[in-house]
Amino acid sequence: MDLQQYDRMKSALAEVLRAAAMRPLPQRDREMVRDLFARLAEDRFNLVVVGRFSRGKTSLMNAMLRTDRLPTGIVPVTSVITAVTYGTEEKVVLFYQHTSLFFEIPISQLAEHITERGNPGNGRRIHTAEVQLPAELLRRGFHFIDTPGLGSSIVENTRTTEAFLPQADAFILVTSFDSPLTEEEVRILQTVHASGRRAFVVVNKQDSVSAEQRQEVLSHLATQLPAILGDTPAPVFPLSAAQALDARLHGKVPLLTESGVPAFEAALLDFLVNEKRHTFLLNMSARIGAVIGDQLGAREDRARLAALRSAIEAAQSTTVAHDALAPDATLSPTLPACEVCAAIAEALFDYLAALQYQLSGDQRVQSALAARHGLCGPHTWQFEAVAAPKEICTGFAGVVEAQAAMLRATAQRDLPGPLAREQVEAALPTAQSCAACTAGHAAERRAIAAAADRLARDPATALPALSAICLPHLRLLIGALHESRLARRVLERQADLLDRIAEDMRHFALKRDGSQRHLLTKEEVAAGERALRVLVGNPRAHMGPAAPRAAPRVAAPPARAPGP
Repeated sequence: MDLQQYDRMKSALAEVLRAAAMRPLPQRDREMVRDLFARLAEDRFNLVVVGRFSRGKTSLMNAMLRTDRLPTGIVPVTSVITAVTYGTEEKVVLFYQHTSLFFEIPISQLAEHITERGNPGNGRRIHTAEVQLPAELLRRGFHFIDTPGLGSSIVENTRTTEAFLPQADAFILVTSFDSPLTEEEVRILQTVHASGRRAFVVVNKQDSVSAEQRQEVLSHLATQLPAILGDTPAPVFPLSAAQALDARLHGKVPLLTESGVPAFEAALLDFLVNEKRHTFLLNMSARIGAVIGDQLGAREDRARLAALRSAIEAAQSTTVAHDALAPDATLSPTLPACEVCAAIAEALFDYLAALQYQLSGDQRVQSALAARHGLCGPHTWQFEAVAAPKEICTGFAGVVEAQAAMLRATAQRDLPGPLAREQVEAALPTAQSCAACTAGHAAERRAIAAAADRLARDPATALPALSAICLPHLRLLIGALHESRLARRVLERQADLLDRIAEDMRHFALKRDGSQRHLLTKEEVAAGERALRVLVGNPRAHMGPAAPRAAPRVAAPPARAPGP
C-alpha cells in the first residue's frame, strides 16, 4: 500500500459510511457515525522526536522535510513543543498557555519565540508552536513533534517532553556517535518500551567519526538495546542529518545516499503505512461494519466493505519507497490556473473595455456591432459587467433596432413557422460573428503556441513551470507538440495534478462530514472550484467553437540524446 492507495481506501470507507448515514439509524448508531467520520477526518500520526539537546533532532527534521526553515543550534530551546504540520504557505501559529488565543508569525521569527535566547524560560508562556510547511509527508497526515531536549539545564524542558509522550504514535530517538545513549535517553527508551509504542533509534553525526569508531558504537548499541527493550526490536540507523540536508538543498545525490537518511525514511514510511495505517484501516472497517450490521438496504454496502477489507489485508506487505516523501515541485499547491484561460480572459477584458469606450461615441463601431448582430450571449454579459449603462444604451441601441427590423421583415413575408425560425436563427450572434470570440481565439492560439514552444525548447525547465492547463486547452497543447515523449510527460503531469485535486476534494468532504472544518487547508477549500476549472476552463475565458484551423506551428525540438 502506498500513500495514495491508503488515501483512496480511507475515502472508500468514508463513502460506505456516508451511504449508511443516509438510511434510518437509531440514535446510538448515529452518534457512532459522527465519531467515525471525525476519526477518519482527524487521521494523523504524531512522530515524536526526542533526545538530548544538541543531538541534531531539528537538523534531521529539516533534512527529511527538504527545508532549512526550522532553527537549529547548540543552545537548548525553551519548554515549547514545536509541531510541524502541513500548510499551503510557510508560517508559524503560536498557541499560548491557559487561553484559546493564538498568534501567527512568519517562520523567520520562530527562533525568537522558542529558543532560550529569544524567549528565556518561556516567559511568553507559549504552549505550542505549530510550524506549517508545504511538505508532502505532512500533507499525508504525518506530524513531526520536536520536543525540548531531555537532560538540558532547564528542568522544565524535560517535564514538558515527558508530559507529551502519551500523544505519540511512534518515537524517533536521536542520539549521536560522540556520546551514544546517555542516562536520560536510556530512560526515555524504557518509557517507550513500557507504552508498547515503536521506537526508531537514530545515531547522528556519523560523518564526525572514523569507520572504526562508527562500528564500535553500533556494536555497543547492539548489545545494550536488548537489555533495555527485551525482545522488542528497535532498528538503529546511523546517519548524518547535516550531510543529508546539504545534499538535498544542493542536489548532491551521492552525498544523500552516503548520509544514511534515505534508508531511515524508507523504514519509517514502511512502518507508518504498512503497520500503523494498515491497522487503522482494518479497525475502521470493523467499526463501520458494526454500524451497517443487518441494516435494511445495506446489502451492497456490506459487499463493498468486505471487498475493501480484503484489499486492505492484501496490501499489508507492500514495500514503500522513501522517495514517496519527496515533494513534487510541479504540483505546488499554489500552482496558478490555466495560463491559456488567463491569456484569453485578459484579452477579452481588454477588448470589451476598449469596446465600451468606443461605443460611447464612434458611430462606425456601433454600426459594425449591429452588422454582427451584437456579441454572443456570454460576452454580452461580460460586456455588461465592464460597461456603464450609457455605453450599453448607445452601443446596443443599433443592435436592438436591427433585430426589430429583421423581425418585422420576417413577419411581412408571412412565412410558415419553420422558415420563420430559420430567419430568426440567422440573425442571432454566433461564435463566428462575435468580435469578442474572435479576439479570444486569437489570444488562445498565441498562448498555446507560446507554451508549446517553451516545452519543445527546454522541457526540463518548462514542464515544472507549466500551469494547471484545463482539459479543453490541454487538448490543443498536446496537438501542438511534435515529440511523443514530451506529450507523454505533459499528460502524466496533468494526470498527477488531477489525482491531487481529487484527493483534496475527498479530504474536504470528509472533514466536513466529520465536523473538522478547522483542519481544512486552503487547497482543500478551493478544490471544488479548481476541479471545475481544470475540467471545463475558466468561465471568463468562455468562447464558442472557432472555425477549423491548422495546429499552431512551434519550433522543432532541439536534438537531444535518447533518455527515459
